[in-house]
Amino acid sequence: MNKMEYQIFLAGVGGQGILSVTDILCNAAVEMGFTVRGSETHGMSQRGGSVFSNVRFGNVHSPLIMERTADILLGFEPAEALRYAQFIKPAGYCLVNKHSIPSPSFILSKDTYPEINTIVTELKLYSRYVFAQDATKLATELGKPIMQNIIMLGSLSAVPDLPLTDNVLQMALKQQFKEPFYKLNLEAYNLGRAKFEEYLAQNLGNP
Repeated sequence: MNKMEYQIFLAGVGGQGILSVTDILCNAAVEMGFTVRGSETHGMSQRGGSVFSNVRFGNVHSPLIMERTADILLGFEPAEALRYAQFIKPAGYCLVNKHSIPSPSFILSKDTYPEINTIVTELKLYSRYVFAQDATKLATELGKPIMQNIIMLGSLSAVPDLPLTDNVLQMALKQQFKEPFYKLNLEAYNLGRAKFEEYLAQNLGNP
């Protein structure tokens, strides 16, 4: 285990709860005894600006993820996932929320926002495994659109060979959200996990 290193790149826009998910992942890794390094960058995060975060644990020293080395790219916004697609390794997993929220920089560029299917197709040029879901819609159906981040976390929890166990991630989730909010967030987490397990069963069989 000491020689193992694992890397998760998170990308989206301000207000999507990316830093909360980063905290949960880091706390879970610490609980399991890993050395943890991480960094976060956000511009105009309160105004929907681009936000990304690096989580590295295991035999790691630097907080930064190099290009083509991330085991998981967790994209909370599709265009932002594509912006940072060069960080995912070819055999890594790309999990992306299909709900679009164009960042101010994208709007100011006056470029046309690409079709979601086009983004997913381009992501497949970087990663063998691309899982796209409308986490925001799922969270809205649960009554709390903001919980799209926890649905994405739940999906991440089912990635094959993830060193963080489901039980420890749920413990970290409970540390982050006290009652009465924990129960609803756990429901979102379990929904996201179930959705990704369905993807695995349909696309990979028993990985």
